[in-house]
Amino acid sequence: MSTLDAIAASQASQGAAATSSSKLSGDFDTFLTLLTTQLKNQDPLEPLDSSEFTNQLVQFSGVEQSIATNKNLEQLLNLTFANFATDAVGYIGKEVVAESQTAILTDGNAQWGYELSAAAEEVQFFVTDIAGRLVHSDTASNLSGNGTFQWDGKDAGGRQLSDGSYNLRVIATNASGEEVPVTMKQSGIVTAVEFDNNTPVLTVNGSGIQLSDVITVRNPENNV
Repeated sequence: MSTLDAIAASQASQGAAATSSSKLSGDFDTFLTLLTTQLKNQDPLEPLDSSEFTNQLVQFSGVEQSIATNKNLEQLLNLTFANFATDAVGYIGKEVVAESQTAILTDGNAQWGYELSAAAEEVQFFVTDIAGRLVHSDTASNLSGNGTFQWDGKDAGGRQLSDGSYNLRVIATNASGEEVPVTMKQSGIVTAVEFDNNTPVLTVNGSGIQLSDVITVRNPENNV
C-alpha cells in the first residue's frame, strides 16, 4: 500500500465520520420536530411521559459525543501517521542491516548474511523460491560468527533460474548434534519506502524489509 493509498483510506474514514455526523443532526432535528408536535397535541388529562423523551435526548447526546471523539482520534492518527511516514522516508539513501531471509537473485548472483551464536560443526543451507520450493542446498563445516552465503542461481540440475526473490534457511549444529541458533541478516542501501497497511516497508537490494526488522542504520561509507 503506497503513501497516497494510506492517506486516501484515512480521508475515506474521515468522510464516513462526517456522513454519520450529518445523519445524526438530521435525525435529531426530526426528533425535535416530532417531540414538539406531540407536546402541542397531547391530551391534557393524559400527558406524555417526559422520561422517555429525556432518555432519547441522552442517547442522541451520547452518540453525538462518540462521533466527535472519533473525529478527534482520526485527526490524531492522521497526524501520527504523517510524522511516521516522514521519518520512514528519511531512511532512503541509508545503509541498513536487517533480520531477513530474503535476497534478490540478479544476473546469477544472490547473497545472504548470517550470524551463528556459537561455533558449528555442520551448517546446512536451503534456498527456496517464493512458492516455498527447494531449489538449491549446500553444506559447510566448522563455521562460527558472521558469514555470507552466495548462490549463482542454479538449481541441483545446473539449470539457471530466473531473477527474483529467494529465501535462505540455515540449520547449524555443533559437535554434540545440538542446533546452533542462527540470525539471518540482509544489508544494503534503502532505495525506496512503501507502506503495507500503514506499515513501512524498505526496499533494499530489490527486496522488501519491514522497518521493524532493521537492527542497524548508518551512512554509506562513500557518503561519509
